[in-house]
Amino acid sequence: MPNCPAILIAAAASGQGKTTVTAALARLHTRQGRRVTVFKCGPDFLDPQIHAFASGRPCQNLDLGMCGEDDARWRLARAAEDSDLILIEGVMGLFDGTPSAADIAERFNIPVMALIDASAMAQTFGAVAHGLATYRPNLPFAGMLANRVGSARHTEMLRESLPTGMGWFGACRAVKTACPSATSA
Repeated sequence: MPNCPAILIAAAASGQGKTTVTAALARLHTRQGRRVTVFKCGPDFLDPQIHAFASGRPCQNLDLGMCGEDDARWRLARAAEDSDLILIEGVMGLFDGTPSAADIAERFNIPVMALIDASAMAQTFGAVAHGLATYRPNLPFAGMLANRVGSARHTEMLRESLPTGMGWFGACRAVKTACPSATSA
């Protein structure tokens, strides 16, 4: 397979922000002039549309169960030929399903950036991160990204909770939205 940087964005569960983070990374790198190819693990039809818009390029599903390893290898190799970066959004939790996003990461040696919704935790973040990183010893685990973080101090507590040597990709702040009540109209 041609050499092209790639990362698999995974999480402990659904609803952690994988799609938003993947699309944001695709858009950021595309705006910086990079050719970004995005894949979505599993049979999904909405997220690939979001990723295609964010990257300006078609997004494909990457599914070992439905299409097999040869198809996935071919798709990744073809993308690597004309891309500067490959982003792969996992499905559900990192280890959920047979095959799982972790299976794809292991099979193709793609580093995993794990995302955790940290909005209601502090030091437990480190325990969950440790579990994701060590549950399968052959997983090419790259590090953590904290999502829905409340403050700079919250970010600091999360980072300090990580095991020594674990990669840290940073934190995404929680976005507060105001929704007018029905009675204020």
